[in-house]
Amino acid sequence: MLPDAPDAIGTRKQRDRCPLCSEANYCQSEMPQSCQKGACWCRSQSFPAALLAQLPEDEMAVRCICQNCLERFLK
Repeated sequence: MLPDAPDAIGTRKQRDRCPLCSEANYCQSEMPQSCQKGACWCRSQSFPAALLAQLPEDEMAVRCICQNCLERFLK
């Protein structure tokens, strides 16, 4: 799905933005295929359940958490 494409309920979500801080999440999956540079950085990371629990239910598996939010949580 494209970053600003309507989701199932017709609202627009910016899939290239972190659901926690709204900054760019640099998700390779959301970039045009011609701009992708391999697997996304998040594929090699482990996201703690306590961090994922901070997401609203409708954001689960919809938008990627950014690296800054993950690092901040792990400190």
